[in-house]
Amino acid sequence: MQIGIIGLQTSGKTTVFNGLTHGHAETSLAGGDKGANRGIAKVPDERIEVLVELHKPKKTTYATVEFTDVAGLTKSSGDEKGFSNKFLGDLRDMEALLIVVRVFSSGSVPHPDGTVDASRDLDAILTELILADMTILENRLPRIDDAWNKQPGKRKELDNEKASLQRFMQTLENDQPIIAAEPTLDEENLYIRPYGLLSGKRMLCMANISDLTNDEEKAAFDKLNKAAESWNMPVVSMNAQLEHDLLDFPEEERQDYYQESGLDGPSGGKVIQESYRILKQHSFLTSGPDEVRAWTIPIGMVAQLAAGKIHSDIERGFIRAEVITFADMKEMKTEEAIKKAGKFKLEGKEYVVQDGDIINFRFSV
Repeated sequence: MQIGIIGLQTSGKTTVFNGLTHGHAETSLAGGDKGANRGIAKVPDERIEVLVELHKPKKTTYATVEFTDVAGLTKSSGDEKGFSNKFLGDLRDMEALLIVVRVFSSGSVPHPDGTVDASRDLDAILTELILADMTILENRLPRIDDAWNKQPGKRKELDNEKASLQRFMQTLENDQPIIAAEPTLDEENLYIRPYGLLSGKRMLCMANISDLTNDEEKAAFDKLNKAAESWNMPVVSMNAQLEHDLLDFPEEERQDYYQESGLDGPSGGKVIQESYRILKQHSFLTSGPDEVRAWTIPIGMVAQLAAGKIHSDIERGFIRAEVITFADMKEMKTEEAIKKAGKFKLEGKEYVVQDGDIINFRFSV
């Protein structure tokens, strides 16, 4: 899973990146052509910890999320020239965007607009995305007509593209991001990713806070939630600076600091959990003495395709899936006990994998 982090300058998005990935990327007040930061975050999963305790494996592998932090936006980014090719390139393959907006106040880090207004900044960012996508579509649509006249053999394909892009354009002209048009998987793969249509990606708003026990900041956070709701966008909160500062603290000492900020704990797991939800992803598990591992797949994926996440040979030579639910393994501890209880399942290639299934694939190549 790949998630791009964007935000206005001074929003603290690189600090958010550091907090999520336990990284040490250099923070800067400059935007422009700053190189992208890339890092990996382990997906917290208590089920892995239970299976490790049961199997004592040689290796433990959590699912991961890759975060990419790009240069800070300015409100002129969405002008007639659109975003730079580098900016689009950094975000082209992202499955979702984490939009960082600043709720915290700081005398040492002035806001470019002179005042902190998180809901205003969220609207500004989404407007930039909409304007940039309109520019891309305005350039592409006339070329479809030109290609239609010159390439008769591709007319059906071009007609389909034109219908999709016109639907996207109508959505943008109504001041809504393309994602509001509910693009299909084919449209995502054929148009949104290749053309760098950023407003067509799933989006999650990150409120970068300092102290939600402060009445003024809490009011700003509530206002942001209402603004995000109008964009149909979920919001998570994070004290990015605190989360980064506490990385080297013993875990038992961290909780009091979070509570003082009005948070119930670190936010990295919540960001990942919400990202899974908006991207409609979940995990199945494999376990044994060699390795315990989580595998991320789309919700609704069938067993044979899930097997391909491990290796293409397993998908190609699929025979059956031996399935145990995590709840049964946690309760009964061993495969033998699960079999005796009649809870051990043999499933075929069309079985829809469920979240937390522990699967052993049988195959022959």
